[in-house]
Amino acid sequence: MYSDVIIVGGGFAGTAAAITLARANRNIQLIDSGAPRNRFSDHAHGILGLDGVAPTELLERGHAEVKKFGGTVTHATVESLSRPSEQALWQVGLTDGTLLESRHVLVATGLTDKLPDVPGLSDLWGTRLFHCPYCHGHEVKRKNVALIGGANPPFTIRISKLLSKWTSTLTFYPNGLELTDLDRTQLAGLGVKVVDAEVTQVQTDEATPTGVKVHSSAGEDTYEACFTGPDFLPNDALLRDAGCESANGWVSVEHGQTSVSRLWAAGNVVSSPDQVSQAMGSGAAVGIAIDQRMLDEDLAEL
Repeated sequence: MYSDVIIVGGGFAGTAAAITLARANRNIQLIDSGAPRNRFSDHAHGILGLDGVAPTELLERGHAEVKKFGGTVTHATVESLSRPSEQALWQVGLTDGTLLESRHVLVATGLTDKLPDVPGLSDLWGTRLFHCPYCHGHEVKRKNVALIGGANPPFTIRISKLLSKWTSTLTFYPNGLELTDLDRTQLAGLGVKVVDAEVTQVQTDEATPTGVKVHSSAGEDTYEACFTGPDFLPNDALLRDAGCESANGWVSVEHGQTSVSRLWAAGNVVSSPDQVSQAMGSGAAVGIAIDQRMLDEDLAEL
């Protein structure tokens, strides 16, 4: 089956690109594996006019719009991208053995959040355990909050200072992360309590809607919400296997174009900070760039 553009990844970046390209009269196919990064969350924030919407509900509406504008949505997983030459069509292989073809491919497969190795954290992820202050900071305003370290030192230490703008009290468990003297001075100045004790478990505290019990070698304490700093692992195997260049652990893109011709990337697979609104904007912008590139290719053939 041929498409002008195959979009791998039906999250917010991929879906926004699919809508943009479908509305531009391109024959597109969106391949969705059904595992968006924020599927664990009941609500998303910072989306103009839709604050608090459930991410899965918003994606369902987006997929319906892709179909409305003539695009195809396929629920499957892509296992390979290949082409015999730069001038040839991309061959997109699905795990069920289906082989699809397209002129251009956009990969928007997002990233995986690897949580610190603390029992109970994964059970609370997205409901009582968060990572992004700009996504969930307002919801913990003037609350007693814990921050658990153990992974991604630069990000975790940064949000240990950032979160203090929202919280009533913030307790930071570095949980093995090394803090400099300057870090400790700044945290003390911001009123952040640092507990240098190993976190052994976290549990739900039913007393509040987002309450968490933190067990550590220093004892047990209860908080109204909890944050952590995960490792951000881009789901970029398809891009790397296709030969895309990378820098600092991330596939390099320029306006969405990778180093491989007619292969594009957008969203969290190449940019960890992208929230829902940013991912949608990125996807739409890359969709326009692909359409413009295809026009230039067609004009060159005249």
